[in-house]
Amino acid sequence: MAEKPAFLFYAHDFLVGTLTLPMEDRGKYITLLCYMHEHGRMTHEMVLQLIGEVSKPLRAKFKTDEAGLWFNERLEKEIKERQRFIESKQRNGKKGGRPKGKAASLELAGEARQKELELNTQTASLPNGEGWGGAPNSDDVKTCFMSRGLSTADAEYETLKFMTYYTGKGWKTNQNVQITDWRSAVTNWLKHRNQFTQYKQPKTLTEQWLA
Repeated sequence: MAEKPAFLFYAHDFLVGTLTLPMEDRGKYITLLCYMHEHGRMTHEMVLQLIGEVSKPLRAKFKTDEAGLWFNERLEKEIKERQRFIESKQRNGKKGGRPKGKAASLELAGEARQKELELNTQTASLPNGEGWGGAPNSDDVKTCFMSRGLSTADAEYETLKFMTYYTGKGWKTNQNVQITDWRSAVTNWLKHRNQFTQYKQPKTLTEQWLA
């Protein structure tokens, strides 16, 4: 039996997405992802047998289908993308490799466009958020910080703090207004980032990790 292709693991996205989870839940989360990668969707009973008790924050990382089976939407997208990539390589191999010249340029452009579309659909959605288009992708936030003059290292640092801060606030302002333009929030963050850092505690969890 052929071994399943590996799925891409985005370390930065995982750190940002699990900052509010205790370490025990993070371990359970990655365990479920690995099991689902190998065996597919799981019944509620299978989940309990594998990891025991499931907290509400951990439960929110998964959805259920019509049959009541648990799945992780991001994981399944990555699995499908990886499978498409492998099938594309196999087709090119049968044709003698990646096409050259103009055909190659068109294929690369198509792959880049497909990835861009997928990144745009990976944003999360929150209930009761009129005008809310979804949380930004961390890579887009990093690019936005860099476009405003930050170095790559500083942009990564600010992105992690920015994503952590606004994820914890449900992507709302201090006035409890839903953020509809995250790029404006980035601009505001740069103007007042010291205030944001001190909002919860003198030294944030992110700063402890990056120290």
